[in-house]
Amino acid sequence: MPVLVLDSSTHLADRLVDLVAEVKQETEIYKAATDKAAIKLLEKLKPAAVLLDADFSGNSAIAMLKKIKTTNDKTVVIVLYTNTDEKKLKLYKEIGADFIFNKYDDFEKIPAIISAIHKG
Repeated sequence: MPVLVLDSSTHLADRLVDLVAEVKQETEIYKAATDKAAIKLLEKLKPAAVLLDADFSGNSAIAMLKKIKTTNDKTVVIVLYTNTDEKKLKLYKEIGADFIFNKYDDFEKIPAIISAIHKG
């Protein structure tokens, strides 16, 4: 099952990859740090899950979320944020984010969600 991590921070992307790798089921993990790379991987992989940084690639996370959901509406999207206002969080939910987590407080929830996606 492909999982795509979209984060412009190399350090955080690596941490997310390590976190997803904790899931024992077969998972292929891919990373993208730019819009162009993300779009190529989205179209090629049709990932089961995407971990999307709310500040991805110059604040284009809203556009990327729309692209993800139009490419494959079954893709589970986990939006990760640090300092985002309630209005923007509500917009992520309206566009189709399945989960919205604080990067610092909710990291531990990610493996369980990825595991649940495997089980269908």
